Amino acid sequence: MSTPLSSLLEQPDNWDFRDADTKEGTHVIHSYPAMMIPQVARGLIARLRALKPDAETLLDPFCGAGTVLVEAARQGLAPWGNDLNPLALRIARARTTPIDERELRTALTALEAAVTPLALADWQGDIPTFEGRDFWFKPEVSRALAFVLEQIRAMPHPNGRALAEMAFSETVRLVSNTRNGEFKLYRIPADKLATFQPNVLSVFRLTLARYGAGLQAFDADLREAAAPTQIVQGDTRLLEGVPDQHFDLMVTSPPYGDSRTTVAYGQFSRLSLEWLGLPPEEARTVDRRLLGGIARPEPALEPIPSAAVQAGLDAIAAQHPARAREVESFYRDLDRAIAAITRKLKPGALCAWVVANRTVKRVVLPTNTIIAELSAARGYSLIEDLTRNIPNKRMPLANSPSNVAGDTGATMTQEHMVILRYDGPRR
Repeated sequence: MSTPLSSLLEQPDNWDFRDADTKEGTHVIHSYPAMMIPQVARGLIARLRALKPDAETLLDPFCGAGTVLVEAARQGLAPWGNDLNPLALRIARARTTPIDERELRTALTALEAAVTPLALADWQGDIPTFEGRDFWFKPEVSRALAFVLEQIRAMPHPNGRALAEMAFSETVRLVSNTRNGEFKLYRIPADKLATFQPNVLSVFRLTLARYGAGLQAFDADLREAAAPTQIVQGDTRLLEGVPDQHFDLMVTSPPYGDSRTTVAYGQFSRLSLEWLGLPPEEARTVDRRLLGGIARPEPALEPIPSAAVQAGLDAIAAQHPARAREVESFYRDLDRAIAAITRKLKPGALCAWVVANRTVKRVVLPTNTIIAELSAARGYSLIEDLTRNIPNKRMPLANSPSNVAGDTGATMTQEHMVILRYDGPRR
């Protein structure tokens, strides 16, 4: 039985959700950096629908692992998602694709029967090679991963195979020689690495079982969605695969800054993507291709249409001109993304942006104000700006704003939820 719509449409009084289960249903499928929690996505969609009851379509142009898409489908909307990171797209598809219960049970039972220690002991297959494999994985771990991947690739059920690949991807992270509390790639210290002996088959089987249970919990909701979720791989600065003037609602959480200095989505994804067979030019360049990934060598002549951006850039440039150009590149790319998103919306569409304000060289960049100002230049009106504390998000509590050892500053502990209405093109 699907979840009653009335319970999904409840709007929260407190947006912190300190004690909430953020891994319910298909949200349990695969970790991902800086995810919007499902309770926030659910509450924002409900809030927009209360303001626009006739809404039918929703776009998440930075869909990541698909949290917004799952919650939109559960509320009867027709969701579209876009992201550049191929791992994010695979996670989002696994989270939003219902699988017939019999097919799922058959697929998982057969895979569990194939992935056994006895079968691994007799296995003589090939182990994929890629640069750095033996640095990040012990030889016995690589052999076990290659064995599991071969069994997954032999599965006859495509949806079950896609789910199993995500359990494999999560296993890759958990059994690698990386510090799993980090998004960036850091190797476990030598003393800990010497005693690190992960059981690949056990980790994979337990992860797959959790995913299967999560899918079954939300299966009826996803199956009864208004339309299948559409997920596109593309650059949000272009949104070439997304239809124009099609969407009533937009809910998203963009990167808070360039991946090199904030959340390293590409580094988080790289080892999984290489094990899954993506070529190095795709698996290793995600961070460079995201917003702000390539800084301009010189300041641009045309100003960014945001007084808050310009004030921040001037303050940073007074200390470090090159760093100011890096920050400028990110906000120029964000402005291009807003322009592309605008082309996809119907006049009167409602938008919710979940953002956090970052600090560079001790200069606070108020991204909530910046989003409102960049949007106002393209025909939007601000409806409200809500604030929530971030109790559980995996981000460092302190960084080094000056790059001097021991000199730290607070990072993001709050998010803003900026709600806007697109009134139509400026005349």
